[in-house]
Amino acid sequence: MEGREQQYDSEAVGPTWLTREEVAQRTRFTVKTLANWAAQHPPKGPRFVKVGSRCRYPLADLVAWQQAQGGEAA
Repeated sequence: MEGREQQYDSEAVGPTWLTREEVAQRTRFTVKTLANWAAQHPPKGPRFVKVGSRCRYPLADLVAWQQAQGGEAA
């Protein structure tokens, strides 16, 4: 039997999730700024989801947030 591995289009399977460090690179905000925004009530900045103790940012939401800020999505 041939290998069971299949290639998937990651966007077809689900959203791409970014770490806070990856978001910092794309937005040129510091990791600390993103963390401070996330700690505010209500949170400021791009939408994120807590996964355990870590924050993950959906790429599509980050792009939409950047466009809403009048910036260019990277």
